[in-house]
Amino acid sequence: MNLSIVTPETTAYEGPADLVVVPGHDGEVAFLPGHAPFVGLLGAGELRCHLPEGGTRHFFLAGGVVQVVGGDVSVLAETVTAVEELDATKVRAELEKALADKGGEADAESARAKAVAAARAKLRLAERGAHGGATPAAH
Repeated sequence: MNLSIVTPETTAYEGPADLVVVPGHDGEVAFLPGHAPFVGLLGAGELRCHLPEGGTRHFFLAGGVVQVVGGDVSVLAETVTAVEELDATKVRAELEKALADKGGEADAESARAKAVAAARAKLRLAERGAHGGATPAAH
């Protein structure tokens, strides 16, 4: 199947995949070739795609939608970063800033909670960063 991962600014990945796992807004969702048509909201977390030639690509993403039609999986995300590009020190600072935000009104508190959850997910991936990029397939 063909996978497209795009943001409003760029295309993060375009190519074949044997398996795609995305962070849905309420848990992970996986797609294999032949998956039924699907549209869903994305949360914050790790997107993994297994490549036909072997290996796996890992991305942090937050917000957006995923659509499956025919043999195409389209991920339209607000934010996408390859895991190997995450800097744990910068992400820790991002988390501390989000935690320090006082919130206040309901909308501000919701935005704060979303920012904290995204920063925590990103930090988990950054700290595990040695697994980022294209990793060999397990045999």
